[in-house]
Amino acid sequence: MLVMVPLLLPFDPSTAHGLVQNSVSQGRVRSYYGRHSGPWWRRYRARLRRKGAVAMAHRRVFLAPKLPQFKATRPPSATLSTNLPIGWNGETTGDSTEMRFRTGTVSGSVPGEAMLAVVAQSRPTPGYLTRREERRMLAGTAVADLRRIVIDKMITAGGWVVNDYQRDMAGCRVFVVTAQTPGDPRSPEKSWNFYFTELNGRIYSLTTNTPRQFSDRMAADAEKFISSLHTARN
Repeated sequence: MLVMVPLLLPFDPSTAHGLVQNSVSQGRVRSYYGRHSGPWWRRYRARLRRKGAVAMAHRRVFLAPKLPQFKATRPPSATLSTNLPIGWNGETTGDSTEMRFRTGTVSGSVPGEAMLAVVAQSRPTPGYLTRREERRMLAGTAVADLRRIVIDKMITAGGWVVNDYQRDMAGCRVFVVTAQTPGDPRSPEKSWNFYFTELNGRIYSLTTNTPRQFSDRMAADAEKFISSLHTARN
């Protein structure tokens, strides 16, 4: 037996080291995958199924059919006259889900256009979402879906998205997407801002465009307009 023992031992020290390292790595893999029990994995899969069902429900819900504050018999511009920045005039359209504005109608005001529209109905945020997942949603709608609305519009207009971020206006979250369209012989290069915010159970989008040299002033007017809407609601 003393003769057979050396024959059983590895001659190459690296081979022995590899055997020990392999056994250690396998132990780590087993400990990693054995960290969670069977009930934990069942709860985890159930959570993924709930998230998938919520996502499908968001895609299937139709957009809100009306702007409630425009149902009054008086003109829409009169309904929002106290909230409009200087130089903004409301224009009546045949579509009851949107309100258009012409800006720059008085001396010294910012030239451009603006449109307020309903894009979705707000829903309660599911309680099982993490803090990070909640930041990626606005009133129950994924901000990626809101960004897609802007991307589709820019594709149609021949422009591109520049940036997106979130801000607080009058104590409420607002998702902002900035974009740009090139100029041509008939119109100058324009800056676009898209503001998404929740109001009275609906998600609204305020879209503005103006020549680039007026972009900062237009953004300031748009933020004042959104803040006034939330202030009036409160």
